[in-house]
Amino acid sequence: MNAKRIAKILAGPASAAGIAILYAFPPSQYSFYPRCPFYTYAHFLCPGCGGTRALYEMLHGNVLGAWHYNALLTVLVPLTFIWFALVWLRGAQTNQPPDFRVPRTAWIVGAVVAVLFTVVRNTGLAFVI
Repeated sequence: MNAKRIAKILAGPASAAGIAILYAFPPSQYSFYPRCPFYTYAHFLCPGCGGTRALYEMLHGNVLGAWHYNALLTVLVPLTFIWFALVWLRGAQTNQPPDFRVPRTAWIVGAVVAVLFTVVRNTGLAFVI
């Protein structure tokens, strides 16, 4: 068995274990979660800062709390699940394996959105708009 196949087999259980740990141990009360190196050294919030706390809040059904910690992630998580479901269904309808590759344009748009989100959350422009 090659490493790629082993990684695919272990991805599901590893994700489930990570979700279970995050559900049971709030990031605000436990210090074993990694700190953001960008914030640690530059003292600016990166696009992912607050993501772990936002995921914790989403797992507990608190969407407003998740929005407070990281609005971008709060929007992207449901959209990602919808995208995976649509790709999976399309593959099932055509009897083809699902093709989860993301188009290059989506990566570019995502990068631009992440940069704009970072600028807005670090400059306070969100209150002006």
